[in-house]
Amino acid sequence: MSQLLEPTTQTKPGFRLQRLEVYNWGTFDSTSDGNRGEVYCIEPNGDTTLLIGRNGSGKSTLVDAVLTLLVRPAVRNYNVAAGAKKRERDERTYIRGAYDRRSGDQDSGAQVQYLRPGNANYSVLLACFHNATSGKTFTIAQVLYITADGKADRVYCFDVAQRSIAKDCPGLNKGDLLQQLKKRGFKATRTFTEYHEWFRKATGVQKKAMDMLNQTVAVKDIQRLNEFIRDHMLEARSWGKTVDSLLTHFRQLSEAHAALVKVRDQRNLLQPIETSGLKWRSQTDRLEAAEALLAATEAFFRQRAVELFEPECEARETELQRIRIRKDELASRIADVQVVIRRLENEIDNAGGDRLKEIPRLIELQRKDADNKRHHSKRFHQSLHIAGMQNTVGEAESLLEILAELPERKSAIEQQLVGVREQTDLDIFTAGGLKRRLHETQEELTALEKRKSNLPQRFVEVRHRLCDTLGLNVRDLPFVAELVSVLPDEQRWEPSIEMVLHSFGLSLLVPDKHYRIVGGYMNEHRLEDARGFGQKIVYLRVRERQQQPDGSVADPDSLVRKLKLRDGHALLPWVRAELEARFDYRCCETVEEFQAVHGPAITPERHVRNRDHHIKDDRDRIADPANFILGWDNREKKRRLSETISKLQTDLAVIEDRIRQQRSDEQVLTTRLNAIADALQVREFTEIDFMSHDAAIMQLEEERRQLEQDNDEVRVLKRTLAEHTAAEKLLAIERDEVMTQEGAIGTQLGQAQQGLASAKRRLAELSDAGELEVFAESFDQLAEMLGDTLLEVFNIDQREREFRRIREQERDKLREKAKPLQERLLKEMSRFLSKFPEEKSDLDPSTDYLDSFLGLLEAIREEDLPRHEQRFKERLNDKVTREIGLLNSDLERECYAIEDKIDLLNEALGQLEYNPGTHMKLEARRVTDREINDFRTELHACLDDMFAASFEADEARFLRIQNLIHRLRDEERWRNKVIDVRRWFDFAAREIDDATGEEHSYYEDSTGQSGGEKAKLAFTILVAAIAYQYDIDPTDDNSDRFHFVVVDEMFSKIDDQYSEYALELFRKFGLQLLIVAPLDAKARVTERYVGCYLLVAKDEHSHSQVHSMTAREFEDQVVGDEPPPPRTLKKVKPR
Repeated sequence: MSQLLEPTTQTKPGFRLQRLEVYNWGTFDSTSDGNRGEVYCIEPNGDTTLLIGRNGSGKSTLVDAVLTLLVRPAVRNYNVAAGAKKRERDERTYIRGAYDRRSGDQDSGAQVQYLRPGNANYSVLLACFHNATSGKTFTIAQVLYITADGKADRVYCFDVAQRSIAKDCPGLNKGDLLQQLKKRGFKATRTFTEYHEWFRKATGVQKKAMDMLNQTVAVKDIQRLNEFIRDHMLEARSWGKTVDSLLTHFRQLSEAHAALVKVRDQRNLLQPIETSGLKWRSQTDRLEAAEALLAATEAFFRQRAVELFEPECEARETELQRIRIRKDELASRIADVQVVIRRLENEIDNAGGDRLKEIPRLIELQRKDADNKRHHSKRFHQSLHIAGMQNTVGEAESLLEILAELPERKSAIEQQLVGVREQTDLDIFTAGGLKRRLHETQEELTALEKRKSNLPQRFVEVRHRLCDTLGLNVRDLPFVAELVSVLPDEQRWEPSIEMVLHSFGLSLLVPDKHYRIVGGYMNEHRLEDARGFGQKIVYLRVRERQQQPDGSVADPDSLVRKLKLRDGHALLPWVRAELEARFDYRCCETVEEFQAVHGPAITPERHVRNRDHHIKDDRDRIADPANFILGWDNREKKRRLSETISKLQTDLAVIEDRIRQQRSDEQVLTTRLNAIADALQVREFTEIDFMSHDAAIMQLEEERRQLEQDNDEVRVLKRTLAEHTAAEKLLAIERDEVMTQEGAIGTQLGQAQQGLASAKRRLAELSDAGELEVFAESFDQLAEMLGDTLLEVFNIDQREREFRRIREQERDKLREKAKPLQERLLKEMSRFLSKFPEEKSDLDPSTDYLDSFLGLLEAIREEDLPRHEQRFKERLNDKVTREIGLLNSDLERECYAIEDKIDLLNEALGQLEYNPGTHMKLEARRVTDREINDFRTELHACLDDMFAASFEADEARFLRIQNLIHRLRDEERWRNKVIDVRRWFDFAAREIDDATGEEHSYYEDSTGQSGGEKAKLAFTILVAAIAYQYDIDPTDDNSDRFHFVVVDEMFSKIDDQYSEYALELFRKFGLQLLIVAPLDAKARVTERYVGCYLLVAKDEHSHSQVHSMTAREFEDQVVGDEPPPPRTLKKVKPR
C-alpha cells in the first residue's frame, strides 16, 4: 500500500474554493433599501471552512448555491440535509427570494412570501477556485432569471482568471445575457454539458465526480451500510421514460389484442350462424319446394278431375238410358210369372204339406249366411295373399296363428315404406336442386352468348343498371376480371390463380372522376340482379398514380408473370400496379418449395399461403372451370357450360327414373299394408266359417226330398212351382240388378256432373287469379310423384286426400325440422348481437339478415382477422417485446455497472489504510428478495417463446406481459423497488490483511457493529469514492485536481472520535471541506481542522447575512451558552 502524505497546515493541494459570491440568491437579498446592490461573499481562501447558524438562517441557501454551480440539474438535491422534499425548493424560489408561508384567503390556503416577487430580477452565483501550488485559478458563474412563461433559465460562465460579481456582472439586463457575458470576457453557454466540460478540463475530474459531491452533501446519518452505499455511492437511475415508453407501446398492444380478440370472438360466434344458417336455408329450400307442390296439388287434381269427369258423364248418360229400357222389359215379364206362381201355390196348399212350405224358407236363411261368410272368407284369403302369405284357414287354431303373425309383418313393411319415402324425398330435393342449377346454367350460357367476358351474369346486370341510371359507359367501369386473364401456356395454374384473384377479379373499378356519383348510387339503391335478388358489389376507387409501375416483377415464378393484361384500357397501369403490389405470389411446383420460400406462395393444387395464413380449397365449385371469371374470351367457358348442362340433364334423368321406381315400390308396400289392415278386421273364426251353413242346407234338402217322395201330386206341383219361382227369381234378380245399376249409375252421373262443374269452377277461379299458370309448372313433378296410382272417378277425391295428406306430412316434417334450425339460428344471431351491440345498426336477429351475417364472416376471415393477427404480432414482437428486451438489457447493464463501480471503489479502498496493516474491500451480493427475484423471472418469461409461430404461444406471452405491465403501472411501491437496480444487491465489507490477504473482520447490515463502527466504514468508503471520482493521488502534494467537498450536518449524530476519524481522513487526502453545522457545541469537533469560521444569521426583515469569526470568537462565544448577537461580528464583504 502506498504511504499517504501527511499534509501540513500549510499544504493546500489542488484546486480549492477561494471565494463564493451570491447576488439576489434566496434570502441573501440585494434589492431592499438597506442591501441594494450588495454582493454576499464567503472567502475560505482554500481552507476548510465551518459554516454555522440557526435553522432557517440561510446555511443551506449557500450550500445550494455551491450545488447549483457544480452539479447538473437532473441530480441536484436542494436543502437535502434539512429533510426537504425534492421539489420544496427550486431555482425559481431562490431567484424570487422565498422566505415564508402565510395563510391567505379562506379558500386559497397558505401562500409563499417572496422578497423579490415577479420576474423582473435576476440572480448571480460565482465561485473562484485556486491552486496554490501551480498558481492556477478559474472562475465559474451562473446568471439565473425567470422567463415570461414563469420558467427558470440561466447562462453558464467560465474563465481561467479571478472574477467577481461586483466588477464583472453589474448592470446586466435579461435581453441578451449570453452576448453581454461573452463581451465581458467570459466563456458563456446555455448548456450545462459544455460548461461542465470546461470545468472538467480545468480539474481533470471524472464525468460523474460532481454527482459524488452532490451525494456527499446528502450524507447526514450513517446507520446501515446497504443504504449508505445505495444512496450515496451509487447513482440512482431514472427509469421513468423507459417504463412510460413500455406502457405506451403496451397500450397500443392491448388495443391490437382487444381488436384481435374481438374479431376472433366475432368469427367464433359467426361460424355457428354460418353452419346453422346453411342448414336452415337448405331445409327452407326443401320446405318451400314442398309448399309449392302442396299449393299446386288442388289445381293438379282439379285438372285431372276435368279429364276424368267429362268422358265419364257421357258414358254414364248412355248407359243409364240403356238400363232404363231393360228395367221396363223385366218388370213386364215378372208380372206374368207371378200370376202363374200364385195359381200353383193355391193348388199345392189345397194338396197339403206345411213342412214342405217351411223347408225352403229355412234353406234360404242358411244359404244367405253361407254366402255372406263365404264372401268374407274369400276376401280374407285374398288379403293374406296380397300380404305375401299363402296360408288357408280352415279352423279356429290356424286363424289364431295368422292373427299373431300379421302385426310383425305389418311393422316390417312400414319400416320399408319409411325408408322408400325418405329416399324418394331426398331424390326429389336433389332433382329440384339439379333443375335449378340446370336452369341457372342455361341462363348463364344464354347470357354468355351476348357478351365476351367470363363474368357471372348477376354482376353484369348490376353494372348495367348502374350505368343506365348514371348515364355512364360500361367500358368506363370495368371489373378487374375483364382486364386480366391467364396466359395460354399457364393453364394448369389457372385454378389456383382464379382462387387467389377471385375477390379482386370481381371488384368494380371506379375512376376517381366517377367516384362521387357511383358512391352515391351505391348508398341510395338496392343492388339487385334481373330476378330481384340482392347482390354484393366491391368497388375500388382508382386514383391517378404519381409514379407508374415499370411492369416488371423480379421473380420469374411470380403469379403476375403468368397473367395477360388486356391492352388499350386506361385503367390498365393501375391494375398492373395493384397486381404487383398485392399478388406477387411465388408459384411453387412442389410442397417443399412452397414451405421453404418466404412470402406469399401457391401450388397448382390450389394450396395458398399468405404470410402465416394457409388455405387449401378443393370445393367442386372452386375447381370447376365453368365458374372461372378471368379473361375476355368466353368460348372455353361456354363449352364447359354446355358440358355441364349435358351432365346435369343426364344426372337429372337418372334421379327421375329412380324416383319413378321408388313410387312403384311405395305403391306395392302401401297395398300390402292395406291388405294386412283388411285381414286384421277378422277377429273370430265364425266370421268366415261358411262350411257349417253348407252342411245345414244339405240336411234340409234331404229332408224335403223325403217328404216329396211320399206325395206325387204335391211333388209335381212343387216341381212346376219351383220352375216358375226360379224363373221369377232370376227375373227379379236381374231386375234388381238393373235397378241397382240404374241407381248407381244415376248417382255416379250426378257425382260426375257435380265434380266436373266444381273442378271447372275452381280452375276458372285460379286462372282469374293468375295462379293456374304458376301451379301448372309443377304438374309434371306432381304427376311423377303420383306415379302409377290409378285415378278414377270414384276414387279421385280419396286419392287427392291421400296425396295431400302425404304432402302435408312431408311439409310438416320439413317445417318441424326447419323450426328448431331457425330458433337455433336466431338464438345464435342474438348471442352475437348481445356480445357486439354496435353491430345492431346493420344487423337484426332475423333470417332476412342471414346474408349480411355471412358477408360479415367472410370479411372477417378474408380481411379483418389476418390484418388484426398481423398487427397484434407486429405490436407484440416489434414493439413491446423489443421494449421489454431493451429494459431487461438496460437493467442487466446497470447491474454490471454497479459491480464495476464496486470494483473501482475497491481499487481506491486498496490504497487506503483502515487499521494498521489492513484495508477494506466491498462485496456486492445479489439479494434474495422475493419481489425482486420474481420480477426478474417474470421479465425473462416475457421474452420466452419470442419466435414461436403459434397463436397460443403469443397469447400466453401477451398474458405474461400484461401481468407484468399492470404491476409496473399500478403498484408504485413495487415498481420503484424492483427497477431500482441498486436494490438488487446487498453490500458487505471485508477487512483484509495487506500482507497475507486474509480476512480480519466482516461487516454487513445484519452484524452487530456499533453505529460508530459503521460510520467509520462509511467514511472510509466515502473518501475512497471521492478520491476515485476526483482522480486524487494522495501521495502527490502537487496535485492539479479538484479538492473541494461540502458536508452538511454530517457529524451531528456521530461520536466525536469517529467524526475526528473522518476529518482526519479528509485531511490526509488533502480535501478542503465546507462543513455546514447547526449552532451548537457539537461543531467543536471540527475546530482542529478548520481555518475559516462563518456565521449565517437572519434579521427581522428575513434578510440573511454572513459574518466571519476568529477561532477564539468561535471557542469563547459561539459554542458557549449564549452565542453573541450577529451585530457584534464582522460582516463578510467581497474584496
